[in-house]
Amino acid sequence: MFTKEHFIWISICIVIITTLSIISIKKKFSFKLAAFIMAGVSLISELSKIFSHMEFVNGVDVTEGMVLDPGALPFHLCSLLIFAFFYLPFAKESKLKTFLLNLVVPIGLVGATLAILMATSGTNFLKPYAYQCFIYHSFMVWFAIYLIGTHQVSLGKKEWLQNILTLSILSIVMIWVNSLLKDYNTNFFFIVRPPVKGLPLLNLN
Repeated sequence: MFTKEHFIWISICIVIITTLSIISIKKKFSFKLAAFIMAGVSLISELSKIFSHMEFVNGVDVTEGMVLDPGALPFHLCSLLIFAFFYLPFAKESKLKTFLLNLVVPIGLVGATLAILMATSGTNFLKPYAYQCFIYHSFMVWFAIYLIGTHQVSLGKKEWLQNILTLSILSIVMIWVNSLLKDYNTNFFFIVRPPVKGLPLLNLN
């Protein structure tokens, strides 16, 4: 955490977020355009994660086939939002669209920023999942900033309560998911153990 490589990645993320924020607001991106960009990045990100996390069924060779590492399933919070990003470009005005936008903003600003700072996928420039992690989360931060800057969201007490309730329900569901996949050492929502070692205030005690 906060190695030389990590600082380089953080700098790259800042450049991506700043550049996209300036361009999207200056060029007055429509919501549909911004949503399609986010959906496209999400698709590329998820395909990259899938193809870089395939493993042999028997752990030896390809003769018995390959499967996706269960730890790469889209059950982390930022990964779950991929389904929202696929929906939003085509969504008409509705309560569901409003709910998803109000959920995306705090997760994008806080959750994605923490993901960049914690670097849970590592910082190795030779590994594709590092690119997937940092670039995807950078676009999430940008999208949240775009939504705020273009007044697409309204986060009052009601919306915050909805977000907290949603996250609480998802956390309970992930307790079950992690339990079902305990043989694969999954840690979705980081409720089994902290995301990385040595984080202040976060430890197994």
